[in-house]
Amino acid sequence: MNTVTLKPELNELYVLNEFILNELPEENLQVNLIVEEIFSNIINYSKTDFITVNVEFNTPILTLEFIDDGLEFNPLLKENPKLPDSIDEAQIGGLGIFLTKQMADDISYDYLNGENHLKITKKVE
Repeated sequence: MNTVTLKPELNELYVLNEFILNELPEENLQVNLIVEEIFSNIINYSKTDFITVNVEFNTPILTLEFIDDGLEFNPLLKENPKLPDSIDEAQIGGLGIFLTKQMADDISYDYLNGENHLKITKKVE
């Protein structure tokens, strides 16, 4: 398992994406979206001092674990939003966790020693 620790700043997303891409045989758009949604949610809402991401790829399973010392938040308990009936009714925001839950193969959450631990597994082909 490889690990990177980042500052809770949006420009660190580029570092994280590059780090994850080095683990995969090729870029995966669903992985990119999952990483962007989780990382930006942690930055915007957790009030964390750091974000550590553990990455492990055992073909074909990618495991990502996001760890932060921010406010305790279990995204698995967040209710799914009401989806718009049309694209015209769609609003920006509020779908990131929902989309992550839909795209991931498995997600688990623990709050341990004052830290959020969100583990996501995704089959990457």
